[in-house]
Amino acid sequence: MYQATSTELLSSADANGDLAICFDEEVGVGVVALVNFAKGDLLDRFTGTTGSELTQHSLQISPGEHISDTRFVGYVSHGCNPNCRLDMQRQELLALRDIAADELLTIDYAATEDRLFTNFSCSCDAENCRGWIVGRLDLHKLPQDGSNDAAHRS
Repeated sequence: MYQATSTELLSSADANGDLAICFDEEVGVGVVALVNFAKGDLLDRFTGTTGSELTQHSLQISPGEHISDTRFVGYVSHGCNPNCRLDMQRQELLALRDIAADELLTIDYAATEDRLFTNFSCSCDAENCRGWIVGRLDLHKLPQDGSNDAAHRS
C-alpha cells in the first residue's frame, strides 16, 4: 500500500473539503482523503466529457467509451489491493474499506479498463502486487509471480 508520507496538496482549488488532488513523491499526481471515510461510503460522484478517445487520465465507461475531465477520479492512483472502487454505471467512487484522512486513494485499474493508455510498473507493495499495471485484457500476459518484467510493456 502506498504511504502518503510525502504528499503535498497542489492547490485549494483542487480540493472539495473531503478529497484533494495532491503530488506524492512515489506515485506522482494522486488523490488524498482529507477526512475519514468508512467502508461503503460514497467519496465522489463524477461527471466529465465522454468520447472514444483513451487518454492518460480518462476512465472507461463501456467498451470504446471513456470519460475525461473529471475532477478527481482521473487522478486516483492504482493499487493492487485498492481502498476504493469505481461504479462506472452510477459514476461513483466508493470506499472498499475504512480510509483514514491523509490516505492516498487507490483503485485497481484493471477493474474498469480493458486497456490502459500505457502500461507501467507497479510499486504499491501490496502482498498481492502484480508488478505491472495493465488493463484487464492484458492481465493474462503478466507473470504469476508478480515480477516486474519489462516484456509486458506495450
